[in-house]
Amino acid sequence: MEAKASVTDVHTTPKKLRILLTDIKKMTPVKAMDHLLYSPKKSANILYKVIKSAVDNAKATLQIDAHLLEFKLLKVDQGHALRRYNPGSRGNAKPYRKQFSHIDVVVGVKQSKSVESVKPAGQIEDVKPVEKKTLKVAKKPSLKKKTAAPAK
Repeated sequence: MEAKASVTDVHTTPKKLRILLTDIKKMTPVKAMDHLLYSPKKSANILYKVIKSAVDNAKATLQIDAHLLEFKLLKVDQGHALRRYNPGSRGNAKPYRKQFSHIDVVVGVKQSKSVESVKPAGQIEDVKPVEKKTLKVAKKPSLKKKTAAPAK
């Protein structure tokens, strides 16, 4: 059960968007939106809107709380590039490119590990009590020099 959101032809280079993806990949979508909301980068606002759209889609279609979601896919692809020129010295043209990006976000329901680890009825193993081991601490040798008894 997944919900998707995508934006094409965003006028930001993919490199600038991917820098933010490394921060938010391990977060939940709700935490990622909080993180991006206070980020000073222009591309953070764009990613925030895409993630918010995916979370809202999940709320509407899956009828689920936003805190139970996780990222299934976060992808930033290269879009087209406008080729332009600036005038250079001695009549030459200096080319530059205005790059665009495509953003894809897929969120889904978290897989709970407790459900996977539950064993079917009749296969319950006996639980052995855990033995506590105590560590024996060796005494440090004294640093005082032992002197021999004075001769009589």
